[in-house]
Amino acid sequence: MIIDDVLDEALRLYKPSQEEERYLMDLANTIIHQAKECSINYNGILKITLEGSLAKKTWIRGREEVDIFIHHDSKILREEMEKQIIEIGFKILKELDGRPRLMYADHPYVEGRIRNVVVNIVACYDVTPPNWLSATDRTPYHTKYIIEKMKPEVRDHVRLMKAFMAACRVYGAEIKVRGFSGYLAELLLLNYGDFNNTIRAISKWKPPIVIDIERHYDSVDELFKLFPNQPLIVVDPVDKYRNVASAVSEKRLCELILASKLFCESPSIKFFKPKTPAVKISKFRRKMLRRRFVGIVFRISKWKPPDVLWGELRKSEEAVKKTLERLGFEIYRSDSWTDEEKICIILCEISNNRLPYARLHRGPPVYHPNSLEFIKKWKDNPEREAGPWIDDSRLYVLRVEPIVDVKKLLKKEIEEGRVSLAKGLTEDIKKGEIITSIENLIKNRNLRSFINEFVEANLPFI
Repeated sequence: MIIDDVLDEALRLYKPSQEEERYLMDLANTIIHQAKECSINYNGILKITLEGSLAKKTWIRGREEVDIFIHHDSKILREEMEKQIIEIGFKILKELDGRPRLMYADHPYVEGRIRNVVVNIVACYDVTPPNWLSATDRTPYHTKYIIEKMKPEVRDHVRLMKAFMAACRVYGAEIKVRGFSGYLAELLLLNYGDFNNTIRAISKWKPPIVIDIERHYDSVDELFKLFPNQPLIVVDPVDKYRNVASAVSEKRLCELILASKLFCESPSIKFFKPKTPAVKISKFRRKMLRRRFVGIVFRISKWKPPDVLWGELRKSEEAVKKTLERLGFEIYRSDSWTDEEKICIILCEISNNRLPYARLHRGPPVYHPNSLEFIKKWKDNPEREAGPWIDDSRLYVLRVEPIVDVKKLLKKEIEEGRVSLAKGLTEDIKKGEIITSIENLIKNRNLRSFINEFVEANLPFI
């Protein structure tokens, strides 16, 4: 299948129809009208605008969002602005049956769903660059920049890139994904011109990659100093001190590079279709015969905004992984997941679920002042299996491990506070269940997809 045919088919899947566009614009205008009426009762609100992919006409079918920004006078205190946006956002979305919920980024905003459309009502200060007072102050300038710089025919190429990224699961700058934002995708297309050029360029990327569309800097060395240890640096055209790609993890970057290489080698519509493999219990059980896992399943006692929850969950996952490694277990890989409402899981695949009955315990060299203390400590120690002996001038003993089962060891480490869990999840994790069998989890509808993907460990574009 030639690449033009693939892209034409992908565009038919993801480009919204005129009716869909009219519906979203009507909804946006309704919300703006409601917000204007509501804002009369508040001081310091200067204007209300539509921002984001809808304003730029770069959104894709299946990811419909309406981003409404309420601009505040710079003299309004931050606390007052936040209080106003919460009140206004909840009032508007409730009136439109939008099921509002409080979210957090740089500051609070309100999100809701109106007939499968995500609506965000966000506050910002009405300031001029570079006098930012909050992170959202840049967004109206992002919208303005893309509208002014992007030719209408490039919008569909942006849609193709967003769809490609979404199917490859690298789309989204939130902590859950740590991938490419919509604005970043738009800047890539502005830089390279069209989808074909962009995908070919990405396939040849080798980190660190630097893109400075407006040429704010004379040399890449300046950027490496300003943004150290960043695998991808894309200078924000409206703010030279911001890396638009700062949220992109090296893992997601490498996944996009590999997906682009494979696509360039053999273009296929499959790269634009998210992969959701069916779970066959019999096949799943066969895979479990030789493999070992340990994990923690727990319930969330208090609702948190998704970015906060995912941040705490990723931190706790890393802490569990490091603890298991410290105890002597070999970790093949780890991952974590949450439904963002009730259930969380941290899961590791390990080489074995039991440690050897004993481990080598290294002491000081014989000429060290503490060598005699080491001998006295271990001579009659009940945990000593053998030794002390000397090897290469150093003392050693073979030490019996009182607990070797991974489940018991991890439980003990958590209970005694030796696992650096996120504070916000510590008590919930302590109340959770430590598991070494995941066969029953595959039967849980909420967990099934995550468990299957973890076991298969296939990249979605392969």
